[in-house]
Amino acid sequence: MNRTRPIEALLAALASFGVALPLLTLFDANTWVRPSLLVITVIAVVGVGLRAATSSRLAVVSGQLVAGLLAVSWLHGRGHLYFGFLPGPDTFFSFGVLLGEAQQTVMTFSAPVPTERGVVVAITMLVGVTALVVDAVAVTWRMPALAGLGLLTAYLVSATNSGDGLSWRYFVLPVGAWLALLATQGLGSLRRWSNARPRTGNDREDDPLLGVAGTARILGVAAMAIAVAVPALVPHLPTTFIADGLGRADDGRGGGAVNLNTTLDLRRSLEDRSENPVVTYRTSTDTPEPLRVAILTRYRDGEWGTRLQPDRVVEGRPEPLVADTGVERESVEFTVTENRLSAPQIAMPTPVESVDLGGAVLRTDEVGSLAVDRSVDEYSTRYTRLDPTAGDFGSDGPGPPSLDVGNYLDVDEASFARLSELVDTVVPQDASALETARLLQAHFRSSQYTYSLELPQPTDPVSGRTMMADPLSNFLISRTGYCVQFTTAMIMASRIRGIPARMAIGFLPGTRDIDGSTYTVRAADAHSWPELWFPDLGWTRFEPTPGVRAGAAPEYSLIPTEVSPTETASPTATAPAATPTPTQRPDTDAGTTETEPTTDTGPLVWVRQNFLTVLAVVVLVIALLLVPAAAWVRRRRRRASARDDAERVEAEWASLVSRLGDLGFAPPDGASPRQAGARLTDDAVLRGEPQEAMGRIVSTLERARYAPPQATFDDVAPDARTVWRAALGTRQRSDRIRAHLLPGDGIRQWSDLRSGVLDWPRRAWSRLRRR
Repeated sequence: MNRTRPIEALLAALASFGVALPLLTLFDANTWVRPSLLVITVIAVVGVGLRAATSSRLAVVSGQLVAGLLAVSWLHGRGHLYFGFLPGPDTFFSFGVLLGEAQQTVMTFSAPVPTERGVVVAITMLVGVTALVVDAVAVTWRMPALAGLGLLTAYLVSATNSGDGLSWRYFVLPVGAWLALLATQGLGSLRRWSNARPRTGNDREDDPLLGVAGTARILGVAAMAIAVAVPALVPHLPTTFIADGLGRADDGRGGGAVNLNTTLDLRRSLEDRSENPVVTYRTSTDTPEPLRVAILTRYRDGEWGTRLQPDRVVEGRPEPLVADTGVERESVEFTVTENRLSAPQIAMPTPVESVDLGGAVLRTDEVGSLAVDRSVDEYSTRYTRLDPTAGDFGSDGPGPPSLDVGNYLDVDEASFARLSELVDTVVPQDASALETARLLQAHFRSSQYTYSLELPQPTDPVSGRTMMADPLSNFLISRTGYCVQFTTAMIMASRIRGIPARMAIGFLPGTRDIDGSTYTVRAADAHSWPELWFPDLGWTRFEPTPGVRAGAAPEYSLIPTEVSPTETASPTATAPAATPTPTQRPDTDAGTTETEPTTDTGPLVWVRQNFLTVLAVVVLVIALLLVPAAAWVRRRRRRASARDDAERVEAEWASLVSRLGDLGFAPPDGASPRQAGARLTDDAVLRGEPQEAMGRIVSTLERARYAPPQATFDDVAPDARTVWRAALGTRQRSDRIRAHLLPGDGIRQWSDLRSGVLDWPRRAWSRLRRR
């Protein structure tokens, strides 16, 4: 039991998890928390089990390493495992790819960083390594002070990448757990030195270690208070970041800076409704265009992303104008007076003719995304606004540049059948490219679809059961979502009809200020839209999301008034722009507010929605009760097996000695009952009634051992309970908790059961041979 050290393992696990919590301030989602917590738990539990089975420290650490590797593989390596559960070369190769993507993401984006799959894998591994090192050093090798260096290193990874000081809440948990770990091992070592204590004139003497523990607690609390108070008085030092992107912030953590997530998951509800300003600008037009930030072309497993990085310095015009010279056009000025979008991202209407970034370097990639090498507070651009007619949307001509790189015609296989059925219903087979795009846009903007920030789970209309489909099919079934879902559906539907399409993300034009000359774009204005390729125009914006900011899609994308779409009418070009109400997002239709999914309520629904959490709590409670329950069974059996009063006295004595041993009070080996009683009374500081109770137990035990058979004796169980409670009251809380949760009788009961199970084949074979 001394080798197992479960309390110390728990404290080491809490400290390891605590130093990881500041990562919540650096990433835009907490999807790494559950796998990291699971890996920490696996390492701690395996360490407890191996320390109970072997005294080899190297074997314990090796077993924890293997268990942690298996846990990470099962969590993140599905599809790359031998026989479904063993990691192999393919597993490590896939992890290498994911870690490379994580490195690129962290080096590119400022906080909050997109929590992509590679980032989750990297954080899980780093947290697992931290937990393994802390458990090995602090628990297995019993050097908790040295483990503090590992905890400090892990903590500094987050603290040094924040733009301003971390909240004191992120400091208290890991430091508190580490101090408790130090105190647990320190007092345990002190207790083994000697049982001597100073004599006083008090009627009742307490365990002298309680005074040491009290002093340690006072010092620990004082140190924590000083550590929390001093940073509040000392200015935060400049950011010393490990990763250029992760640590970059202009004014504090995130510094008020904003970074648009370029990994869009169709399964995730839209949570950020921040009103923080992103861009303030002036423009020469009364109808400004959305500001594009990035282009996404890769869609995999319900997630949009890109593997392309802007690596070519822009020389000349940032975006070549593809449009035919006969297309009517207008040159528009766009001047940013305040920019809080952090590098490498830059927001501009497109296509861009020219740009003045005040010395910053502008780069582009193969699909046309633009990026800057540093954040700029002010910049100005000129872009081209096209006013095409229906005749400008011909489909004969060259395809888009970098067609093979952009994969503009790839269609999601999981939702292909459902999308094809929808397209065939909405769009006639002989429709032109423009007619196809208009009909699809009108369909998605119709009243058949609902704009909502919350994504419902589709249910079967007949059985009422939840339907587990791919994310895009879920949207087509529920017909409820926000801009990402609408945009994805139109892109895939367009590609089915052979129209190259891609995802553009950025911001809506924003809100015009009172003076009428300035627009303010806020974080809540984040938006996505599809861009379709027409040879005579280039990439052209469409708007399938119901109710964009102006109340209507671009004029060229609308079906003429005299023509009706297949299923429903579309907004007309002459429809008056409705003014959004204060409760609407800027990209909702007039009169259309955000809809909350209707769900049943009640305790059963809550349990179903939080099933994994409830299951984990139940398993934890059962695990904590296993050893105490086994101890209770062992004591009951011991009493029940007694054939007379003498044996019942022996059973009570054995139980009392075992329970006092759980508190650290043990009689010398081979001691007589009187010697054992005197030693236990002295060590447990029993005075008054408890001391007299111990005397009665010892006296009864001596008489029972030398009495004739079938002699009667008083029940010593009440006196045993009195002694136990008195001894329990002299110990500190951690000792009392350990005595209740890990009683020696319980551990011996499980050990006997294990031995019996392991010995059963031998005994069965012996009986078979005898027969």
